[in-house]
Amino acid sequence: MAIEKYTTEALVIESYDQGEHDRVYKLFTREFGLIMAHAKSIRKLESKLRAHTLPRSISLVTLVQGKDVWRLVGAQEQQKSPKITHEIVQLIRRFIRGEGAHKALYDRMKSFMDKANQYDEKKLRVLINYILLVELGYADAKAVGAKDIKEYISWSVDDLYTHLTLSYDKVRAHIQEVLKEMQL
Repeated sequence: MAIEKYTTEALVIESYDQGEHDRVYKLFTREFGLIMAHAKSIRKLESKLRAHTLPRSISLVTLVQGKDVWRLVGAQEQQKSPKITHEIVQLIRRFIRGEGAHKALYDRMKSFMDKANQYDEKKLRVLINYILLVELGYADAKAVGAKDIKEYISWSVDDLYTHLTLSYDKVRAHIQEVLKEMQL
């Protein structure tokens, strides 16, 4: 029986040392959601994977699903992370629990990170909170000015930023209200 390998893009959320040379990574992937992946001997000096799995970076990872855990068997750093990545990582850590695909959210976050350096940082923080809360079903997509969820989904990150700029105070108040209701 052949071992099936999965290659996917992942945002490296954080890592934990385990044993003498191993490390456990928390990865946010498009196909599997938030997963924990174990990497054997990655802390050794001769490890080729170590430089490609830095926290808050986007890497192309190869995973093998074991009986109880995912194993990280390959990695290649794809993208240097913009400053806003720290905020994204904190939000993912706070709101997403366990495995489960979040394809739309991952795609939004990825395109958001690609364009992050073009926008005002204060508005970026509000927009990233809003996108995450809408994609997870907590916030209303209409708060930013969309007629319905279908229109919100069709908008690019540039469109969302433009609409946020036009209704900044309303969106910010909506996020605060949602977080208050969630008791977070």
